Parts: sequence; C-alpha cells; structure tokens
Amino acid sequence: MADVLTVVAKLRAAKGKGDALAALLKEQVAAVRKAEPGCLVYRPHRSAKDPDLFLFYEQYKDDAAFDAHRKAPHLAAYRERREKEGLTEGAVEVEIYRSVTD
Repeated sequence: MADVLTVVAKLRAAKGKGDALAALLKEQVAAVRKAEPGCLVYRPHRSAKDPDLFLFYEQYKDDAAFDAHRKAPHLAAYRERREKEGLTEGAVEVEIYRSVTD
C-alpha cells in the first residue's frame, strides 16, 4: 500500500450552519462511497470542542483514484451547493500525505 494517498481537510461551518453542513457531508459521503471504488476511506469528523469545525480524513488507493475523486461530478455538485447555501466560511485547508511504509 505504498501508493496510498491520505488527504486531511479542515473546513469551518458558517455561523449557525453546522448542522446543515453536517447533513450535506453525510450526503457527500454516500455519493463518494457509491461511485468511487478507489476511495478507501472518506470520513468527516466534527469537533467535540468546536461544533463548527469539521475535519475530513480520506484515503485513496493511488493518484488515479484521487484524480477521479477531484474530477467527480458529485464533488462539483457538493461544492456548488455548499457555496450556494453559504454553509462554510473561510478557505478549506487541505494537506496531502503519502504513506512512508507498506
């Protein structure tokens, strides 16, 4: 599993929109799991300390799987809806990691 790509992303819900964002994230997870066999893990987390802060933990079997995710129509639709409904504030922080072991 040396080619595994791990993505960690943080996003902040707009004031008063945490529950709506959480609901949209659940929909997105279902779409990714259904349509992306190369996605090994796609799991959003909500901070226990700050309920407006969300963290995504994602793993892809290789670069091609991650590229397919980034180009997926359901990801574009999620982002469009997130913006249209004003569910987040600030930029999404994304870090990409590569496994150092098999």
